[in-house]
Amino acid sequence: MAYIIALLMASLSFLLNRFFMRTVGPVTVISIGPFAEEAAKTLLAYYMGTGIVAVHAIFGVIEAVYDWCQDGKSRQLLAPLLSIAGHALFGTVTAGILDFTGIIWFGLAAGTMVHLAYNVAVVRMLAEKGARNRGRRDKS
Repeated sequence: MAYIIALLMASLSFLLNRFFMRTVGPVTVISIGPFAEEAAKTLLAYYMGTGIVAVHAIFGVIEAVYDWCQDGKSRQLLAPLLSIAGHALFGTVTAGILDFTGIIWFGLAAGTMVHLAYNVAVVRMLAEKGARNRGRRDKS
């Protein structure tokens, strides 16, 4: 069941993120996107009685395959590996807080906050890398 839920939620998240990118713009990555993804994965898994961590990890694998295919010829491993690790982490945090409190909404909030923080860190890292590359290019 975890595989089916992860596949369905990956499809839904892809469509929602695409919609949000078109309507809201790139700020989606550090705003509504993580909320939509975490709510979709977590709530369906919880209410279907499926392992939250398993759904998140499988979702990460699906996203990793997508990242790998989008990478073009270079086929870098970093983005796919971070997709798997990141989503497994979000699921672990969510399930851990759920186990600790017994309240799904606290688990969902915690997982979403970690996802938001993760996305902000990645965006900052990419922005800094882009600035360094522009600086090198401007000096040449």
